[in-house]
Amino acid sequence: MYNLTTDEAVFTIIDIETTGFNPESNDIIEIAAIKYQGNIILDRFWSLIKPEIELIPEHISKLTGITTAMVIDQPTVDKVLPDFLNFIENTILVGHNIRFDLAFLNKKAKEILNKTIKNPFICTDHLARKILSDIDSKSLASIAQHFNIPFSRQHRAMYDAEVNLEIFIKMLRFLEDYNVFKVMDIIKLSEGKKVNYREKRRRYV
Repeated sequence: MYNLTTDEAVFTIIDIETTGFNPESNDIIEIAAIKYQGNIILDRFWSLIKPEIELIPEHISKLTGITTAMVIDQPTVDKVLPDFLNFIENTILVGHNIRFDLAFLNKKAKEILNKTIKNPFICTDHLARKILSDIDSKSLASIAQHFNIPFSRQHRAMYDAEVNLEIFIKMLRFLEDYNVFKVMDIIKLSEGKKVNYREKRRRYV
């Protein structure tokens, strides 16, 4: 996968909503993913998830719009996670602050299936810090505004994933102007590393 071009690779943009910030004590309540290749959306995955806690905290409901009543009859994470892992298999994951998502997903994957996610991944937050230095804030909303992408509804997994996909496409087109086409190089950039080219249209790092 690392040696593929950005047109050849299959990317899966992921996003989750949770009951808090700690994967050790909080639960996933929504999960979404969009599979994308060569400027085409191939498939989508989405589910609300019934958390282990009885009630979703009020401040989380205010932030996300997800209430206890909405998830009470939804599948638990052990029912959803195997299908999600099948969905993302053999793809490159993309997310904004993706290590947060992966921390929750890996915690549950380890508990339920005794495995962790091994996919290569790209963080659009880190990538923005490398290639969009003129933007003060690297939040999803700020980057969307920079690219003139409408973003009126935040903190729902599928909507955030859709917006992040649009952002990622803009980033890929931006990098193409600097002759950056390889998945490996974009992963390096998102990790804060330099990528050197003998031929490039202009300096980008």
